[in-house]
Amino acid sequence: MEVGVILATLLLLVMLFFIIRLVVGPLKVLSRLFVNCAIALVALIVINFIGSYIGIHLPINPVSVIGIGILGIPGLLLFAFLSYLFI
Repeated sequence: MEVGVILATLLLLVMLFFIIRLVVGPLKVLSRLFVNCAIALVALIVINFIGSYIGIHLPINPVSVIGIGILGIPGLLLFAFLSYLFI
């Protein structure tokens, strides 16, 4: 084989590696956000189920689920505090 063909193949493989890495990065972030939002939805449902006995109700809507999914436990506590404060 010629040296030019080998170098072109190596360059193509390096470019393919970087392109795949650019595509997979955002997919990893989106999948993590999806999992966190699913956990937030389950947490809100559990809190509403348990809270129905003691009078606590947190509304379940896309904004609250995404907010809690992004912020995590501090977001859940903040959401509960703001819900208590304004209701």
